Amino acid sequence: MSKRLKQAALAADLGVTQAMVSRWENGESDPPERVKRRMAELVQDAFVVAPAPTWMDLVTLNPAIEFVTDSLGMFKAISQGAVDMFGVTREEIEGRQVSQFLGGEFVGAMDNLRDSGMFQNNLAFAQSMGSVEINVASGMKTVLCDFIHWPRISEARTVYCVHSGAVIDEAAYSQRLESRNGERFATRKTF
Repeated sequence: MSKRLKQAALAADLGVTQAMVSRWENGESDPPERVKRRMAELVQDAFVVAPAPTWMDLVTLNPAIEFVTDSLGMFKAISQGAVDMFGVTREEIEGRQVSQFLGGEFVGAMDNLRDSGMFQNNLAFAQSMGSVEINVASGMKTVLCDFIHWPRISEARTVYCVHSGAVIDEAAYSQRLESRNGERFATRKTF
C-alpha cells in the first residue's frame, strides 16, 4: 500500500504470482527470505525516498523554523516560519549559502554534520544547540536555538539535510543542555 502497488505489480516485481501475494497478505503462507528482503527494500524506499518537490513543498509550508540544505551549504528550501524570522522573501534565501544568513555555533553544527556523514546518509539524525547569529532584514541578531537535523534522499538519490529548529530562551536552553549532559551536538548513526 505504501508504494501504491497493486498485487499484480508487486507479484511481477517479486517474480511470483498474484495468488501467492494474496496468500502472504492473508497470512496463509510466509514468503521466502529473498522475497522478504525485496519487500523490505520496497518499504524502505517508500519511507525514505519521496519525490523532491513533494517533501520540499511541505517544508516551505511549515509555520515553524525549518529549512533544507545540500552538502555545499546551500539553502534548497525554507519554511514560511524561517522566511518570517529572516524578514526577507523566499527568493532572497533559496539558492544562497547558509553562511550568508546564519552564523555563530550553527556554522560549527553544519561542519559537524558534514564530518559525521550526514550527506552520505550515515546518520539517522543529529541534534544541535547553541547561539545562532541571524542576518535579518533589520541587521544581525543572536538567538539560542535547538535543532534536529535528518537526512532526506531526493528522487535523484541526492542526500539533503532537513533542519528543524526552535528559538528558545536561556532557561530552556540551560535545562535542555543539562538533560543532554552538556552535549551541544549529538548524532545517531544509521543501522
